[in-house]
Amino acid sequence: MVELDEISYATAGGVAEIALQRPDRLNAISARAGGTRDQLVDALTRAEDDAAVGAVLLRGEGRAFSVGGDLTGNARRETLAEHKAFLQQADAFHARWRDSRLPIVAAVHGHCLGAALGLVASCDFVIASEGASFGLPEGRLGLVGAAPLVPIVGRQWAKFLILTGEPISAALARDLGLVLSVEPDDEFLDRARELAHRLARLPRQAVALNKRSVDAIADAAGDADGRRVGLTQDALTLLASASAAAPDGRTFREIIDTEGMDGLKRAREGQYADAWLRDGSEER
Repeated sequence: MVELDEISYATAGGVAEIALQRPDRLNAISARAGGTRDQLVDALTRAEDDAAVGAVLLRGEGRAFSVGGDLTGNARRETLAEHKAFLQQADAFHARWRDSRLPIVAAVHGHCLGAALGLVASCDFVIASEGASFGLPEGRLGLVGAAPLVPIVGRQWAKFLILTGEPISAALARDLGLVLSVEPDDEFLDRARELAHRLARLPRQAVALNKRSVDAIADAAGDADGRRVGLTQDALTLLASASAAAPDGRTFREIIDTEGMDGLKRAREGQYADAWLRDGSEER
């Protein structure tokens, strides 16, 4: 078993509740050995091994669900082989969540960005608070993240999210199929828990088989092949990311080494600070 120091795990009423628990870092997801990803897999396995558990609820502590991957806490990759291995690990992580026999409900508030968006796209249901926002800001740094979203939102919206890095509102995310329901900020968690508890009371085998049937149809229709092709393309993009530069000519790698995340934020401001999309996201 993995030590759970970046997430928490608890069960009640047939539901396993897993919470991202790095609120001081807005629940950044670490990919190190024994980090957030490994802990999430360990918690999911615990839930599956518990005969009393019939559903999983995933949420985040603090001001946000998660701002995505931990750009400062993960080992640096230099070669195409290293980038491909990293992406294969991420793909296996997402597959582990998709393939769970338990239905998984994600309760999202605040920011849901980058790697966190890939995680919720691997859940069965996403319940969002009205104030939640979704995006792939990594695209502005020359990084990747759109591949898991293409089957859900289609190529045009996936391109917009990764090429512009702009966030979208919970309401638009619902319209695109990323989110099942948008709830008032003070009710979204209770509503997500209610759905999870309802799922937990259903016949376990039928839930698992019906869930698998729907996913099998989607994979046969092209989702599985798309993920394989996307992995190779994303590895090439990550290899090129070392030379991705801000408007002042410095590479983003240089900026993060010398100025950290605050420097990255200032560099993004240098690209542009206001939103182009008029869907309500610009008000957040």
